[in-house]
Amino acid sequence: HDGIYPSEIEWFRNGQGETAGAVSTELLQNGDWTFQILVMLETAPRHGDVYTCQVEHASLGSPVTVQWEPQSDSARSKMLTGIGGFVLGLIFLALGLLVYLKNKVVMEVHAAVT
Repeated sequence: HDGIYPSEIEWFRNGQGETAGAVSTELLQNGDWTFQILVMLETAPRHGDVYTCQVEHASLGSPVTVQWEPQSDSARSKMLTGIGGFVLGLIFLALGLLVYLKNKVVMEVHAAVT
């Protein structure tokens, strides 16, 4: 293309070009005289794979690359454990609040009766 927008956006898996799963949107207007294009890679990530997105643009001195690595099983397990602990904590907080408020109402009724 003519260098007005990124003409080259490529995905790589472990240094090898990935074109089979690459899906691209049309050129999208941002409304402020700038444009964007979204290029996604549809793939089933495997442990140890390194994915790289590379963008070439006329205004850049060299291509910009961003790497992404799938989370390891232990990192995913730690994250799920943290989320589970947080949810469990919220449940106990709600139960504690419920018991507190119930006891408070009973005490107020008992005080009003006597």
